[in-house]
Amino acid sequence: MRCSLLFLGYVAIAGCKSKAPAVGVGDPDCCIGHTIYEDPDLTKVPEFPGGNAAMYTWLGNRLTKPADAAEVKEDPLVQFNVTCTGTLTDIAVKVPAHPALDSLALQAVRDMPPWVPGRIKDKVVCTFHVITVTFE
Repeated sequence: MRCSLLFLGYVAIAGCKSKAPAVGVGDPDCCIGHTIYEDPDLTKVPEFPGGNAAMYTWLGNRLTKPADAAEVKEDPLVQFNVTCTGTLTDIAVKVPAHPALDSLALQAVRDMPPWVPGRIKDKVVCTFHVITVTFE
């Protein structure tokens, strides 16, 4: 599958040419062997429980910028898939900022609660998502 990425604000939006049938609710492995959809394809994008504001509050309560990265101005972009059950998989740093920040960002995303999965009409689908993990 060929994909391209476009960064709009803090979320990367990717466009893919290949599509496969959507899978049903409750399939924890819906990303394996099926199409992983991106934001432009979706009727409803995946979201952290409570939305973006809740996600950044949740992250802010768990992250402190380490002293050795105090002068770093960039924040890491972390990519992941949101499965049909809301579990986050394939978590990786897409755009690194600093090794200490990248490591903390990865751990914070791994610790996130399940998300509300993305949808295309009435079908829950596996989705690709990118967020900026900000440090105060």
